[in-house]
Amino acid sequence: MKKYIYQLTRRGLCAELNSLLGFYESVIREDCKVFIDASKSQYFKKVSIYDVFKFPDFFVSEPIDGSRLVPPRPWRKASRKHYKFSIDQQTCSSFFSYTDNFQNKLNSKIKKLSLNEQYNCLHIRRGDKVGEALYRWAESRGRAESKRFEFEHYFNRINNSVETIFIFTDDYKCILEGKEYLRKNNIKRRIVTLTNPEDQGHSTDKDLDNNKIYTENDLLKFLSPIEISKNAKQFIGTKSSNIYRYLENQCVNNTEFTSLD
Repeated sequence: MKKYIYQLTRRGLCAELNSLLGFYESVIREDCKVFIDASKSQYFKKVSIYDVFKFPDFFVSEPIDGSRLVPPRPWRKASRKHYKFSIDQQTCSSFFSYTDNFQNKLNSKIKKLSLNEQYNCLHIRRGDKVGEALYRWAESRGRAESKRFEFEHYFNRINNSVETIFIFTDDYKCILEGKEYLRKNNIKRRIVTLTNPEDQGHSTDKDLDNNKIYTENDLLKFLSPIEISKNAKQFIGTKSSNIYRYLENQCVNNTEFTSLD
């Protein structure tokens, strides 16, 4: 039996989870035991990754003597835009099942939104990914990771008459932009979000510089819109986003995915 220690690094959460899924894909048929060392990730310093996700049985919560350390860099290929998983969406989704305790807290947070049975989701990228917050990768290349799209670009790609729009974003200005666009154009749609007025665009580099450690509430706030998005009638975003690909890889519903890039 093979024994591995897979290390998470200090990248964004969905980038890390997509890479982890790529590693899982490579060992799914092996006789092995795997321990996930998440100690370097800002997301799991206070909350154990094992308190969030209920991994398959061969993923163990303590390292086993004689385990081989798996360098994470080779599995970054699984988080790239054109990577194709050989495992199906149901298998991907099952891998990232939540613990009962965390799932109950997610359900409670989502229930408070009183979402309609049908809704569309717009994932509007801001912050570091579009050059509006600190991102050293972009600075070194002289360009942003993603093109900046406005609310109307997302809205104009909606192909149904569903009344409710859930906006998944890290910048509350997108919510204000959306409401103003609907008002000016006399469009009767309801906007729902979990983004707060104090959310002004995420920067992973800034979090690392400030030694930010994510709490359980932070993780719930990040993962709740991901779970909401999985049940949308249509998800509109950019496929260059790790969040978009994380969702598309494991969405087992009939959600239609539409990318602006």
